Amino acid sequence: MALVMFDYDGVIVDSLAQFTNNFIRACRENGFLGLKSQEDALALFDGNVYETLARFGVDAVTINKILVRYEELAKGYLDKIRLFPGMGQALERIAEQNTIYIITSNISSVPVKVLGKHGISCFKEVLGAEKEKSKIKKIQSTIKKHPELPAFYVGDTRGDIIEGREGGASTVGVTWGWHGAQKLKEVFPDYLVETPEELAELLSEKSKQSEE
Repeated sequence: MALVMFDYDGVIVDSLAQFTNNFIRACRENGFLGLKSQEDALALFDGNVYETLARFGVDAVTINKILVRYEELAKGYLDKIRLFPGMGQALERIAEQNTIYIITSNISSVPVKVLGKHGISCFKEVLGAEKEKSKIKKIQSTIKKHPELPAFYVGDTRGDIIEGREGGASTVGVTWGWHGAQKLKEVFPDYLVETPEELAELLSEKSKQSEE
């Protein structure tokens, strides 16, 4: 058995347009006009999105207001969000052998509602931005709950891989998400997979190795 922590957007669900459109709107409505395109929004995920906003001069109070407004906007689009093909089956297989969490920059209620709609309830907990904005801290605290298990963080952006590594987990990059294989390779994930089926196979193998 292993501890497997998943990013949500770009790993489990195909939500790029929904997230970036609503996040840009939430930023603009709260006075931050620095995001003008999907490309601008994606650049936030080269590191921790909220630390990047802070470097642009957005204070903590405004960031929290952006999160609240984003959650309000996202509620109107939840029915349109789809799992990546094969991801539901992959999650079921991974959950059979491992303890799994979601650690995301999104608001916890979003993945809870979307995954619930798809009948997916295999996650022990969803840790969103309203609980803690640093993925590093969330990964570290989750690892402390399961010190006996080898830990993996599955992400689709440069920032995911950087934070997963700094949090103490082995990192798995997925190429079907927001940043793609080329950008992920720049930060050297421990593993790189191209399909949900390949991800499930990798984690099954690692789970078996941990029991030998």
